[in-house]
Amino acid sequence: MSTANLRRHLHETRNRPAGINNRHDVRKDRFLLLTKRWIGGALLAPACLVTAITLIIMLWRAVTRMGFLRSEEFVFFIFGGAVWGLAYLAGLRPVTAYVFGHEFSHLVTARMFGGRIFDWKVSAQGGYVETDKSNTLITLAPYLIPFYTLLIMIAFGIVGLALDMQEAHTVSIWQWTVHLKPSRFLYALVGLTWFFHATYTVKTVIAEQGDLKRNGEFFSMMLIFLINAFLLIALFLAASPSPGLGIAEVARCWWSVASGLLHLFW
Repeated sequence: MSTANLRRHLHETRNRPAGINNRHDVRKDRFLLLTKRWIGGALLAPACLVTAITLIIMLWRAVTRMGFLRSEEFVFFIFGGAVWGLAYLAGLRPVTAYVFGHEFSHLVTARMFGGRIFDWKVSAQGGYVETDKSNTLITLAPYLIPFYTLLIMIAFGIVGLALDMQEAHTVSIWQWTVHLKPSRFLYALVGLTWFFHATYTVKTVIAEQGDLKRNGEFFSMMLIFLINAFLLIALFLAASPSPGLGIAEVARCWWSVASGLLHLFW
């Protein structure tokens, strides 16, 4: 816990009204946190382990049997991630863009659950959303949803209705003629925005965001890891060079790993 958070915690503890721990809402919150802690340890942690092993196995199979590393999808995805990595190392810090995506994810998720938005603010110093609705998905939405990756996929999905994404289109730039495939831009931008999302998710988790504390830090981190691992599997399936590799194959691999670990520890 950081020094600032420790001071705030001590201040709240010393100034807590007498008998507050006996209030119904306080006891309810404590029960929910305890329940989430047990769910995190008993369900989410094993699921995270199985999913991580499954992802590694599927990637290994794709690399050794299907030439995945040479596929156009993987090459341009990694290229986009490398562009972000170089920009970050060069000192680029689009904090305002991240805060906007972070708070807008809270806002949209709150609206999806029927919440009213009273106010919201975005700046390089931080942001907030004031709403009358709160639950686990609303508070953790920015860590579970790669906001800009989702926007890119929606935009290219709309463009794909009128344009063949896999066909090379001839574009004249000054005196040069260039053949461009829209799908390559899609893979590169998905890679760039996903690595952007992953970078700031890790930074925010390390900074001890209040969003994680509301649901219990262990539960929150397990859920964040699990959802992002499933997202990586979905991206892997979408980019897989093998038409036979699908959700059913991943599900069989996941269950096989889970069964193996169950027999190992029991």
